[in-house]
Amino acid sequence: MPLNRNFPAAVSDALAAARRRFSERGLPHRAALVVLVFLLLAKAALVVTFPLGAILNRPASLVVTDREGRPLRGTLSAAGEWRLPVPLADMGRWMPAAAVALEDRRFYLHGGIDTIAIARAAWQNFTGGRVVSGASTITSQVVRLAVDRPRTPWAKAVEFSQGAALEFFMDKDEILESYLNSVPFGGNTRGVEAAARSWFGKPAKELSLAEAALLAGLLRGPAYYRPDRHPERALALRNRLIDTLESRGVATPQEARRAKAEPLPAGRRAISSARIQAAEAAARYGGAAEARDGYGRFRSTLDSAMQRLLTGELTAALGNMEPGVTAAAVLVENETGKVRGYVGNAREGTGSGASWVDCTLSPRSPGSTLKPFVYALAFESGRAIPATMLADTPQQPSGGGTRNFDRLFRGPVSARTALADSLNVPAVRILRAAGAENVLGLFRRLGFSQLTREAEWYGDSLALGGCEVSPLELARAYHTLAAGGLDSPLVWNERAGLSAGTRVISAEAAALTLDILKDTRRNLPLYGEAGADGKTVAFKTGTSYGLRDAWTAAVTRKWTLVVWFGDPSGRPHRGLVGLKTAAPSAVRIMLKLTKKGDPWFTLPPSVVRKELCALSGAPRNQWCPQSRRDLFIEGVSDAAPCSLHTMKEGEISIKWPPELEGFFTGRGNREAEQPLTITSPKDGAVYAVGAENNKLILSSKGGRGPVYWFVDGELAGDSGEGAPLAWKMREGVHKIAAADEYGAADEIEITVRNQAEDGTEELPLLEESR
Repeated sequence: MPLNRNFPAAVSDALAAARRRFSERGLPHRAALVVLVFLLLAKAALVVTFPLGAILNRPASLVVTDREGRPLRGTLSAAGEWRLPVPLADMGRWMPAAAVALEDRRFYLHGGIDTIAIARAAWQNFTGGRVVSGASTITSQVVRLAVDRPRTPWAKAVEFSQGAALEFFMDKDEILESYLNSVPFGGNTRGVEAAARSWFGKPAKELSLAEAALLAGLLRGPAYYRPDRHPERALALRNRLIDTLESRGVATPQEARRAKAEPLPAGRRAISSARIQAAEAAARYGGAAEARDGYGRFRSTLDSAMQRLLTGELTAALGNMEPGVTAAAVLVENETGKVRGYVGNAREGTGSGASWVDCTLSPRSPGSTLKPFVYALAFESGRAIPATMLADTPQQPSGGGTRNFDRLFRGPVSARTALADSLNVPAVRILRAAGAENVLGLFRRLGFSQLTREAEWYGDSLALGGCEVSPLELARAYHTLAAGGLDSPLVWNERAGLSAGTRVISAEAAALTLDILKDTRRNLPLYGEAGADGKTVAFKTGTSYGLRDAWTAAVTRKWTLVVWFGDPSGRPHRGLVGLKTAAPSAVRIMLKLTKKGDPWFTLPPSVVRKELCALSGAPRNQWCPQSRRDLFIEGVSDAAPCSLHTMKEGEISIKWPPELEGFFTGRGNREAEQPLTITSPKDGAVYAVGAENNKLILSSKGGRGPVYWFVDGELAGDSGEGAPLAWKMREGVHKIAAADEYGAADEIEITVRNQAEDGTEELPLLEESR
């Protein structure tokens, strides 16, 4: 019977039920009318004196469940008790049967007062010279549990009379359900569900005959028969009760024999879940206090299988990391906006430092994860398309200003390449073209609550992660991309639906952005395998300044996922690089959630593939020597033809914009004077790594000042001009880059193999090519 029923309404419902019962029992019309008149006259008095309100509205624990109704976490009730009410149908076979057979065997025959039991109790008490039996029924006990009265004969009489009246307000199953949900089992444990989870770590519906008999025995003395402290007493009583259940036909001899062989529980268990952050987030954002059902349960959107998947992948990834580093993740179902997975701290429950911090709610520097939204704004306004040429060049003549992570400048690149490779300088140029105020406004509309300052204060850093967002906020923002630019609050209540949403990004701009992020060229073997297997995952990595946060946001047609790795204290760690640390976990999760051949997003009608200049990215003119087809928004993207290629003195020439003209000129002068060249290892070389042969010398010539070395985009160290650096080899194909402070750079690619597998015994260098 659900809780929290309105008391006057319950009385009215009960009176209606009483009228039906009089009719069903065949009472004369006049007699029934007299009784009904009496009940109507007594209605006002019953509202004040009858404990129906206390019976119906006993404080219950709030229980957050997963989407299937399986409990994730419970909290103490307003009375400070663990009371987890469940329907009678969810109490299983044995507990209701044992309660009736042992506490009130004629429960379904009497009308709230068992006259046979009263007569027997009177005789036993008279002959024994003391109170031996009280003849209480389950119905009268429901009244007693609701109203605390002194244990006197008068109180007993009141309980019997009110119990008889209760039979007109509630049917037998409702009374039994109320009793089993309210009976105390010792301490602050009340009700069979809480007792089953406390003693056996399972729901009441899974209790065995032996377990139900033990709980029934605890009702007779929770402290006296406590099995972990008085196992002999508990075992003897349990077995006697099993014999009684067998003699009364509740259990067969075989069932009773097997039940007696079961061991007693060694101790009580914690009812509250060890991983509480997901349930607490669901309760907070889902409005659990108002949305819980009549049994105190709030059905969240969390999926237990998804929780296990996220937790397993993150925990595995943390196995080789420093103890101070942890991880968090949010998984959203795109169609419904429901949060299906939430890991606030992958080390939760381990007792390690800061394992109690819910990192999913913590504001952190997002690194490059906000760049896609800057590009989306530029696409939406028509200032750029994926093919648009951007300048990846120094912003100052000296080579200073914004730099890329690997300190290299690539010159002319397309917006598609710039975003896919997460280049910083082109992102800043896009930010300036779109307008910092406009970008900041978009970020705020996306729900980033920490952006409280003016655009001038953030400057170019808006595009590079110079602000703070939480993983939960970032998940909502990427879900907006997946939803075609419609922003809606994420859904935490399984019974609720996704709101209509507010348009914050055009559907066309969102489509172009996601198309770039599914680029298969990027250096992530797992993603390459995904593409080869017919699975498509769009993802964007991010690394905060100082190596404090590693991010990856991933999107498929069905799912949006954000994964974060970092130290809750904010300390830097060398391994916190988005592509290296967060991306493998994110892509691995998405691969497990994606089936081969799952469809990708459908492009909006106004997004077309158009023939464009291969260099400038603008619509091709008559002098453009090469073309390519790429995405274009009809009626929005700039339709002006390419202005880069012109005819000069009968020959096709390129009119570079100033930032690229200066870059080419400056680079040529520097290279003529002192070019930076990697001298070791050689480009294309193949090496073997073994236990005693695992260091490779990196050396260069030329350049000015310190030389910075990067392996697969991660800083490996720096050396003085012309000085070597030792790098510890690892298997795989690696890109090695060297760069000085003035933008001069060189890049090579090598392969490292296992020495034992290659059969090489002496020389680490297997082959060279240039």
